[in-house]
Amino acid sequence: MRAMVLHEWGGSLTLETVPDPAPGIGEVVLRVHACAPDQFDVTIRAGRIGGKLPLIMGHEIAGEVAAQGPGVEGWAEGDRAVVHAYLTCGRCRFCQLGRVTLCENFRGYFGVHQDGGYAEYVRVPAGNLCAIPEGVGYAEATTIVSPVATPLKAIKTRAGVRPGDDVVVVGACGGVGIHAVQIAKAFGARVVAVDIDDAKLARASELGADHAVNGLKEDFAEVALDVTGGKGAETVLEFVGTEQTLPKSFASLARTGTLVVVGFQPGTVFASDPTRFVNDEITVTGSRYVNRAELAEAAEWVGAGRVKPVVSGTYPLAEVEQALADLSENKVVGRAPVLIDS
Repeated sequence: MRAMVLHEWGGSLTLETVPDPAPGIGEVVLRVHACAPDQFDVTIRAGRIGGKLPLIMGHEIAGEVAAQGPGVEGWAEGDRAVVHAYLTCGRCRFCQLGRVTLCENFRGYFGVHQDGGYAEYVRVPAGNLCAIPEGVGYAEATTIVSPVATPLKAIKTRAGVRPGDDVVVVGACGGVGIHAVQIAKAFGARVVAVDIDDAKLARASELGADHAVNGLKEDFAEVALDVTGGKGAETVLEFVGTEQTLPKSFASLARTGTLVVVGFQPGTVFASDPTRFVNDEITVTGSRYVNRAELAEAAEWVGAGRVKPVVSGTYPLAEVEQALADLSENKVVGRAPVLIDS
């Protein structure tokens, strides 16, 4: 099969012919139709996550079942599916509680510790598959894997957003944030979208943001307080997580508000006055990806049209490097998947 292969951390991916994968017990081989790059891929290629070499990257995968190993039930050749991106044990206390992202025997990620989707085929545990709804194309389906699933969990489960809440989305024009804007609106919230590109912010407004704030030009905490009449936001979703944005996100919170950190830069520290934790009962928490049921719920949202997948372009397999470059230079709105068939 054809695949884009990384041989050294920080190097370039090269188009090569490699052996087709074969399914083991409880596994399937998926014929990949689309795989979407995201900022995590940039971090992976730099070697900051670890993993194996040589490596086929790519973890936001959509395709169809091409072959099955022994013991696979519930899937047939030709079934369309996306892939849950985590490799977990399914046995530890967190997996048993449905919190698989906290797996005590975590084995890593597709496209890092096991070959991923920048290839014609990928080997996947059958338990990692999630059906693509009827009528959803492969390019759009890649958004289910994280861009829709991740903010849906953060908004519904970690923040508990309710109708009438004010929600600030920091990093609202990234691949995850642009879908968070739509999901927060679907929950009945008033949304303040924060980013640093006016053209992209205009897109966020088209998708439902009530207020758009360029963080390079305005203090978004001041705007959040202004538009809420001094109350602040019940929820702030952090998809950036830098020393510049985190203090402003904290300052944007209403009494009893919740700051949910989803995206972050490792090692970043921000100071906060503990008085607010007590006097205002502020909550600061994180949200790490999703379990299989939450992934299936995200698929249902896309299939029902409750959230619109934002796909701004596509690339052929041989142009993965260009896709990653455009992503790094903030030229992509939403997702721009690699189409393996092209």
